[in-house]
Amino acid sequence: MNTVEQMRLFMEPRSVALVGATRATGLGSWNALEHLLSYGFSGKLYPVNPTAEEILGIKCYPSVKEIPGDIDLAVILTPSHQVPQLVKECTEKRIKAITVVGQGLADGDEEGKELQAEIVRVAREGGARIVGPNTFGTANAFINFNSAFTRMDMKKVPTGVICQTGLFISGLPEFPIVGKGIDLGNTCDIDFSDGLVYFEDDPEIKVILLYIEGLRDGRRFMEVARRVAKKKPIIALKTGRSEGAARATQSHTGNLAGRDEVYDAVFRQCGVIRVTAAEEFDDLSKAFLHLPLMKGRGVGIITITGGGGIMATEACARHNLDLAKLSPDSARKLDTLAPAWQNFENPADIWPPSIIAGHPLPGVLHATVETFLADDNVHGVMLIMPGTPSPYASILFKPVQLTTKFEKPTVLWCYGTEVEDTVSQIEKAGRIVYYPTMDRAANVLSRLNEYFEFLNRADER
Repeated sequence: MNTVEQMRLFMEPRSVALVGATRATGLGSWNALEHLLSYGFSGKLYPVNPTAEEILGIKCYPSVKEIPGDIDLAVILTPSHQVPQLVKECTEKRIKAITVVGQGLADGDEEGKELQAEIVRVAREGGARIVGPNTFGTANAFINFNSAFTRMDMKKVPTGVICQTGLFISGLPEFPIVGKGIDLGNTCDIDFSDGLVYFEDDPEIKVILLYIEGLRDGRRFMEVARRVAKKKPIIALKTGRSEGAARATQSHTGNLAGRDEVYDAVFRQCGVIRVTAAEEFDDLSKAFLHLPLMKGRGVGIITITGGGGIMATEACARHNLDLAKLSPDSARKLDTLAPAWQNFENPADIWPPSIIAGHPLPGVLHATVETFLADDNVHGVMLIMPGTPSPYASILFKPVQLTTKFEKPTVLWCYGTEVEDTVSQIEKAGRIVYYPTMDRAANVLSRLNEYFEFLNRADER
């Protein structure tokens, strides 16, 4: 069985045994069976509990060996000291995919580490693979499957997450980042490379996110990540930069954090885009799903406030982006709109052409957006507009539609106290994404260019 076939048992199971399923139901029961039923998972479910005849109307079995038929995936929900024997029973049942949920193994004391090593040995002797321990397991919104013992809201977004914490399986506030997820937990067996191989040619996944505390086989990771990154963007949040975080990593999953500069070098060589904060997962997921790549470093800034243009220029400089020099043809077109005293180039302040020269604001905005997007020297556009009052949404609607005609990323920053309605309308109107700060908008453009440059280097090799 190759890696993809093996991972499908974890990610696309047709039958699942829940070993140690609880009879308790409702809030705080941590009942994985109850959650799977609520999601609408259509595969076969087999709760295993020697003290129960049925749970939620589904027949229970005293052990996995008494379940009729084949089982794709076993999820072991029992205390850790019971796990080795239960893994052995699973292998005797010829179950090839096992998720071990419990904590207190390599993330605990020396006895726990020995117990985890025993679990791995038993699984390997029986030809099985393990996700975990200390894990929420695997999730696949496309088939309404999630093995976690907590209730989670899933969405069918084309994003795959491989992590060493259940935090990212749960998603983040600004953007539902999980369409499919693998919580590796202590990473005793199945690791990041296995997950990347599974996502590599998965047509439902367009962007891959990694939360890494430590890597076990760096050489294999580099080989796989470099290959996969040529097909799909890989975004990684690697923790353990500080001494305190490194100690917390050892306590959390039992993984060694490793030298940070080594990870930086590995990610650069492999084309993995490194981020430093959770909100960047949100930002870059939205960008890579909805925006074209940025094929150069020249940014065009269109603003209705002169101060905003200055701040945006400085934000771009902080993220290694250049202020695009407009072509002579573009400059001539914009000159026809501006008052005589205005240097109406880049950043382009559209307020004077309207309030001083008397041109209608929607027309000025439309002409400026079109001119910038059509200019070969402009590789991406940052648009700065008020989010309130709401009429600005209608002013922006037609110019924003132009973004669908050009293969250039356009990002938006809105000022004002209540921008949600305006932003929602604008993002639906065109190929544009809103960010709550100029720095986050500039960072997105820079990362879109970083990935484009990696692909170019890969093609040259």
